[in-house]
Amino acid sequence: MKHQPPGQLKPGVDPDVIMMICTAGHVDHGKTALVKLLTGCNTDRLKVEQERGLTIELGFAPCFLGNNLCVGIVDVPGHEKFIKNMVAGVSGIDMTILVIAADDGIMPQTVEHFQIMELLGVRNGIVALTKTDLVSAERVREVADDVRRFLEGTFMENAPICPVSSETLDGFGEFYDILVNEINNLVKRRRFGIFRMPIERVFTQKGFGSVISGIPVDGTIEVGAQVELVPGNQRGKIRGVQRFLRDASEGGYGQCLALNIPDFNKNPPMRGQVLCLPGYLKPARYFHVSVRTVSGIEKPLQNAEEIKFHTGTLEEPGKIYLLENKTLGEGETGLATVALAEPVAAAVHDRFIIRRPSPAATVAGGHILAVSYTEQRPRKKQTVERLKAYLAAIGGVDPASAEGMDRRIEHFLSNERQVGASLSEVSKATLLPPDIVGDCLSRLVKSDKVIALADDYYVHTDAYRSCLAEVEARVKKAATEKGILNLPISDVRKGLDWPAPLWNRVQKDLVRANLVTIRGSTFVLQAAVDKLDDADRRLMTELLKVYEKTGFQSPRPDQLPDMLHAPQPKIDKLLEHLCNEGKLIRLAKNVVLGYNSFKKAQDMVVSVIKEKGVLNSADFKHSINSTRKYALAILDFLDSRSVTMRVQNDRKLNPDYEKHLL
Repeated sequence: MKHQPPGQLKPGVDPDVIMMICTAGHVDHGKTALVKLLTGCNTDRLKVEQERGLTIELGFAPCFLGNNLCVGIVDVPGHEKFIKNMVAGVSGIDMTILVIAADDGIMPQTVEHFQIMELLGVRNGIVALTKTDLVSAERVREVADDVRRFLEGTFMENAPICPVSSETLDGFGEFYDILVNEINNLVKRRRFGIFRMPIERVFTQKGFGSVISGIPVDGTIEVGAQVELVPGNQRGKIRGVQRFLRDASEGGYGQCLALNIPDFNKNPPMRGQVLCLPGYLKPARYFHVSVRTVSGIEKPLQNAEEIKFHTGTLEEPGKIYLLENKTLGEGETGLATVALAEPVAAAVHDRFIIRRPSPAATVAGGHILAVSYTEQRPRKKQTVERLKAYLAAIGGVDPASAEGMDRRIEHFLSNERQVGASLSEVSKATLLPPDIVGDCLSRLVKSDKVIALADDYYVHTDAYRSCLAEVEARVKKAATEKGILNLPISDVRKGLDWPAPLWNRVQKDLVRANLVTIRGSTFVLQAAVDKLDDADRRLMTELLKVYEKTGFQSPRPDQLPDMLHAPQPKIDKLLEHLCNEGKLIRLAKNVVLGYNSFKKAQDMVVSVIKEKGVLNSADFKHSINSTRKYALAILDFLDSRSVTMRVQNDRKLNPDYEKHLL
């Protein structure tokens, strides 16, 4: 493949930006010069950088490869003092060009940059062995051998090593061809999550206002979308998008973006904050992580050691608390909690770097497994259990893949929200768009791992079975051990702060299993009813006869034991059951009517009001040939059921009274 001149692109056509790559290596090893050869751009844009010949901030440039394909190149700083900017540049990178000068060979920042790339999850790369014009061919071979040994056992173990001179262009054609071949052989990673972009740089452009640049670590965004600044809670609307220095309608993961957001003019964002879709990302101080120390660490990482935490474009001081060991030696992996001085915006699966503040050095890195939005650091034992459960659930699967997203959602429902969650709640908890969450939930429902409840609500199958079993146990205990016939639903729900969709499904399944019948706000316990003996059933028959016979002169419940020669507890139990079955109507604590008597009174009330427009409560007692006690009890009961409404001493029908008639 012939080297295509930098910047060659079909006029009027937006390039297909397939991935981001970065340079890395020691200061003054020729990273910026190499990028300029590839792109035609001088990424040292700051005056101080050009004066000192030193890259301080990140430099971005598009590199066109022919066939209208393009990669974005990030030129990261090499000087030790600017490592924090280098960390920001590697976020979202698919491939690296490790630049090593042939005259110097492997240097301290070569090692540190490479360690950072490994820790931040870069998995592809090539080596550019630069400044070959300054040394002999033998020296080039010697350094190449050193580099090959250095890369043994790493993700770049088999990476091509390309000698090249940016001054004479010797080897540049071969280097370019190898670079293009490596890029074409890579599968572009896709991330379907909610848009998140760590802020790299903020500036004001005349006529446009605030412009925020960075590389999104997830998702896509388009012109007109609303975004939120985290931390900060500012919201704004995107008025324009530039992607690799060209106007675009949208941009996303792994692309260099500049977003015009005039709403931020008064309070400009700062580097380290994150732009996100509103309502998704929250700042936190406690991040629970899997951490691995680098090789060659001078002294082990200590529990409660003071650190600097780098993720995205932020750098925040804090402490690291090791959860399984008191120390971590070189190359060791463990679980830990990072406690930061101030809340920052980061999410599960974000990569991070840990550096010692003095002497400044990269000591470890890894990825976030969980976030706690609490004021106090969570307890060690519960945190370890939580992290191990999550690691077991993910099982080494790429969390951005379809299977990985399914597993993340299933874990959330089975471990984090066992009472279920709405699709919107799942979306916000996992930082995945609602349409993606909907597809994942459909797969999980189809595989019987998740149950779809009413109102777009979902619960993990195992969690639901546990909930149902708990209620079944309560019902069976009341029915078999205590012989209770009727149980207020509020008693069954005591201590169970469950959302309505979950509780409604549990109730339906209790009815389907013939464990209960629902009568208003009461469970009729079928097992207890079935166990009633012949004497109890005869007593219920006698109770019904008493109330049908006495009509509007029915006895108080405390008069029944003498009338029926039965103990009060048994009378009360059977009376309550008959009321819940609807065969008797309890108007008040001591006023009970037979169903037919109440129905007669109800029909009379409706008939009179229809004829006269109102019913006088004082006259009603004469209509039923009873006392004021029974008349008022009947009318108050009809009021409570919204059949009638009281207007001073009169009653009128409610507009929709027919819905509430017995």
